[in-house]
Amino acid sequence: MPGPKPDEIEAGRAFTSLPVINISPLVDKAQSALAKAQVGAELVKACRNVGFFYVTGHGVEEETYRGILQLARTWFQLPEEVKKQIDIGPHTHFRGYQALGANVTRYDGGFQRDWHEAIDLYKEADPDTPAPAGKQKSPIHGPNQWPSQLPAFESGLRRYLDTMLQLGSTILRGIAIGLELPEDFFEGNRAGVDMAYWVARVIHYPPLPKQAVDLSSQPTSNGNAAAGEAVSSRPPEDGGACRDESGLTEIARSVQLSCGEHSDYGLLTIVNQEDGISALQAKNSKGQWVSADPIPGAFVCNIGDMLKVWSNGLFQPTVHRVINSDPAKSRVSIPFFYEPAYEAVVEPLPQLCSADRPPRYAAIRYGDHLEGKVLNNFEL
Repeated sequence: MPGPKPDEIEAGRAFTSLPVINISPLVDKAQSALAKAQVGAELVKACRNVGFFYVTGHGVEEETYRGILQLARTWFQLPEEVKKQIDIGPHTHFRGYQALGANVTRYDGGFQRDWHEAIDLYKEADPDTPAPAGKQKSPIHGPNQWPSQLPAFESGLRRYLDTMLQLGSTILRGIAIGLELPEDFFEGNRAGVDMAYWVARVIHYPPLPKQAVDLSSQPTSNGNAAAGEAVSSRPPEDGGACRDESGLTEIARSVQLSCGEHSDYGLLTIVNQEDGISALQAKNSKGQWVSADPIPGAFVCNIGDMLKVWSNGLFQPTVHRVINSDPAKSRVSIPFFYEPAYEAVVEPLPQLCSADRPPRYAAIRYGDHLEGKVLNNFEL
């Protein structure tokens, strides 16, 4: 299954809405192989043409995904000195609490501090784990700093992360089926549930500070491009926003946002976000920003660099950003990043290469890729 050529992929990524996929045939083991194949085909189409999609029929209890957001909001309301009991830093293996502005989005010429606070968690690993020959011990390996100041939140978060591991594995089984790979292709040492070096962020986005840029012209809440239908992808020269007769076009990367423009560097991201707040936006191939608004009962998913490499460019991670432009309401979300195993070597699959589409990427050890990204995420 070599797949379409790069120009065909680009032409198909001018999306104006995000697909919604019912993955229940992957969850219900009694479903037929045909039903699973149909879901797999939908997942592959979404990964190829959009890079973002919603999943429903996932089997996660409402109490689980709503309850953990409520507990997170309660934790973020604690005094700053209490939250800083689990403050992040190199000495904590980059795990723990980030105060407002600690996380940054980098761009050519500098960085901008993101207007959110968060708890960062990873798969726990012994910091003394021997490194492969020629490598140093990982500065990321270590125990998590759990939010034990609110015991119900810590216990609920541990259960929630276990649930997300299972859901991520389920979605990847569907993607493997859609790529005509063995259903268990991503299991074991590639990205099995026990091996995946998962990452999770529990994030609180307060209303943005007052800015020079008018952020009121946003994509519509149904996932279609807003008043700014004709969008220029060039960065504005004045450090603000480019506008044309149809509305807002592009916000300069130097402007502070809730989370700046970026794409994900792992495998598969599963986002749990509070209902009723429009903030997450994905960028299509025409430079238009499309809302990924909450759909009750659904998770929004997107793909990262490692799926790009394994698919030999058939899948491309989609640039996205977060703008909480509500002047009075904050937003809580929990993105869960289902990742390859730390020692997994990720390279284009022979099944997705051909004479017309030779391997486009060099092999990479996932741990090297992750360290290079994580160690540049902060200005503490």
